[in-house]
Amino acid sequence: MKRKVLRLSESFTQIKDVNSQLIASTSKQLVEDPLQCVDQSQRWKIKSSYGDIGLTYRDDETIAYVASRMPAVFSACHRVLKEVRRRLPGFSPAKVLDFGAGTGSAFWALREVWPNSLEKVNLVEPSQSMQRAGQSLIQGQKNLPLIHSYGTLQSLTKNIKKSEREHDLVIASYVLGEIPSLKDRITVVRQLWDLTRDVLILIEPGTPQGSNIISQMRSHILWMEKRKCRKSKAAIDETSKDLVVARKSGAYIVAPCSHDGACPLEKAGKYCHFVQRLERTSTQRAYKRSKGGQPLRGFEDEKFSFIAVRRGQRPREPWPLDGVKFETLKEQHAKRTLEDLEIDYEDQVSSQQASLIPFEKPDPITYDSDVVEVDDHEDNEEEEEEEDDTGHADLGGGWGRIIYMPVRRGKQVTMDVCRSTNQDASEGTLQRIVVTKNKNPTLHNQARKSLWGDLWPFQK
Repeated sequence: MKRKVLRLSESFTQIKDVNSQLIASTSKQLVEDPLQCVDQSQRWKIKSSYGDIGLTYRDDETIAYVASRMPAVFSACHRVLKEVRRRLPGFSPAKVLDFGAGTGSAFWALREVWPNSLEKVNLVEPSQSMQRAGQSLIQGQKNLPLIHSYGTLQSLTKNIKKSEREHDLVIASYVLGEIPSLKDRITVVRQLWDLTRDVLILIEPGTPQGSNIISQMRSHILWMEKRKCRKSKAAIDETSKDLVVARKSGAYIVAPCSHDGACPLEKAGKYCHFVQRLERTSTQRAYKRSKGGQPLRGFEDEKFSFIAVRRGQRPREPWPLDGVKFETLKEQHAKRTLEDLEIDYEDQVSSQQASLIPFEKPDPITYDSDVVEVDDHEDNEEEEEEEDDTGHADLGGGWGRIIYMPVRRGKQVTMDVCRSTNQDASEGTLQRIVVTKNKNPTLHNQARKSLWGDLWPFQK
C-alpha cells in the first residue's frame, strides 16, 4: 500500500511539473485573448475521455487515492459548498452534475451540505476502477438521490434530452489540473458551463499551478459572457420582454471574489488559495511519510483554490458600512460612568475558577503531534460552524475577501483583502488594511476574530 501511495504522489508531481511549464508560457496570452493560444498547447500521447491527460487511474492508483487523497478532497469540497450555501442561502440544488467524480468525494460533500434538496446526481468519470470504488462506498446508504454514472460528457448529452441537460449545480473538483492541454481544458469548461443552469464550481489544489488554472478559467467564463452580453444588447429591441432576457444573461463570481474584474493577485505576484484543516486517518498515518522520518501530525492542512460562478447579473446592494459611524476608543472612554469602572472581584474569581481544567493523565496511545500542535484555529472553526446560518452577507461589491492569515500585533490587526473598487463590482484590487484599537475598537474586535477566507465589510 505504501508503494502505491508513493507512486500516486510521483504521478501527481509529474503532472504538476507539466502544468507549470504550460502555465508559464500561456497564462499571459490567455489574459489578452482567451482563444489566441488554444492551438499552441502541447499534446500528450495518452488519450482518455477527458482529452489528453497524463494520468490513468487503474486499481492500484484508485486504492492509493482512497487511502491518501480522498479525505482531503472531501474536506475541500465541503468547505467550498458551505461557502456557496452561506453566500446563496436560498439556493438548494435539485439536479447536480459532478464532472471527474472519482470515488465520490464531491458527492458526499453535497449530501452533507444539501441533504434534503438533492433529487438527481449525474456523475461523469471515465475510470472504471474509480466508478467501482465509488459504488462500493455508497452501498447500504439510505435516502440516496437518483444517481446516473457516465464515462464521458458526450455519452451524458446523448442519453439525456436537450431540455433536461441543464443542471442547477455543476462541480468539477481536482480534475482540470489533470488536463495539461489548454485546448482540452477550455473545451471542458465551456461544455460544463453550457450544462449549468445556475452555479458552476471549479476546485483545484492550492498551488501556484492550481490557482493559475482557476484564474484562467475564471477569466475565460467572464470574457465569454461579456461578449455574449455585448452582442445581445446590440441586437435586441427596447421591449420589456427583451429587457428581462438581458438581465438573465451574463455571469458573476459568487465566491471567493467580490468583484468580476481582473484578478489583482496576479499583478502582486501572489496566488489565491485557502486552507482547510482535517484530521488524518489511521491509514494516512500508516502509509504517508514525513520529511526527516518524524511521525506525522494528527492533522493536515489541505490548500485549495476555487471559484463559484453564477448565471445572471450581480445584484446591486448597498455597501454594509454606508452611513455607519464608529466611535474611537477615546470617545468610548469619555462616555463611561463610575459604575462602569467598578470591578466585581467575586465574579472575576468565580469565572477564573470555572475556567480551570482539571489535570488528566495523557493517553499513551495518542500521538504527540495531536497534543502539541493545537491552536486557536480549531476553536474558531467551531464558533464559525455555530454561526453558520445566523449571519448573511449580500452579493454586492461591499464585501471583500481576506487573503492569507491576518497578522495580530498588539492593538492592531493587519489584513490583505481582495475587494471591489466600484459600485457595480466590475473592478477589484488587493488592499492592505490596518485596524487599530484606538481608532476603531468595534472593527478591531471583529478583526481579531477574523480568519483566512472570511469576508470583510467596506463603505464607499
